[in-house]
Amino acid sequence: MKLKYYFQINWLKTIYFNCRKFPFHQAWRLPVVLFRGCVISSLRGKIILPEKVSHAMIKIGRCDVCGWEKRSTTVSMDGCLTFQGKATIGSGSVLCINKSGICCIGEKFRVTAGASLICRHKITLGSNVLISWDTLIMDSDHHLIFNAGNKLLNPDAPVQIGNNVWIGCRSTLLKGTAVPDGCIVAAGAVLTGKFEENNSIIGGSGSGQRVIRSEVNWKA
Repeated sequence: MKLKYYFQINWLKTIYFNCRKFPFHQAWRLPVVLFRGCVISSLRGKIILPEKVSHAMIKIGRCDVCGWEKRSTTVSMDGCLTFQGKATIGSGSVLCINKSGICCIGEKFRVTAGASLICRHKITLGSNVLISWDTLIMDSDHHLIFNAGNKLLNPDAPVQIGNNVWIGCRSTLLKGTAVPDGCIVAAGAVLTGKFEENNSIIGGSGSGQRVIRSEVNWKA
């Protein structure tokens, strides 16, 4: 980590977070670092790390995007969150795992800034997933809708993001969305469906959501 980032870390919250959530053989390494502006609203849930951890392998609230320097990052942890490797969650983001939520984040995961990850059911993100700013991922409508016969019309549904996926800025991935390996989600897309074609660009919204282009590759 570059020296300037050490001065941006909130060391008191970092020490508290690690001592509260991890056994000593992991906590003393401070595998999770919280940067200035991080707000912890709840830590009642469970956070699982790989058995072997390294210092600052998980960075929460780090700012690398111009214009997001003073925006706070909020962590609300009541469910279960698993990190499988290194991860960076940029400033201005919201990480909310409700009591019944199960979220699994693969290695080399990165949110540039301002993303909201709201999990009440199940969200799975593969390895090497890049999420741009102003994005929203959630697996629930958070309000129940019933028909005249009192049948639930909008049950929660899992969100599945494959490996090596780039999610463009201001896109929204709602419950039931599945994005396969190697895909790009176009900026401003609103997705609710399950896609099966690897290495494609996916965009649009509602009935207009579709594969825009096939056989593509990307790299950061």
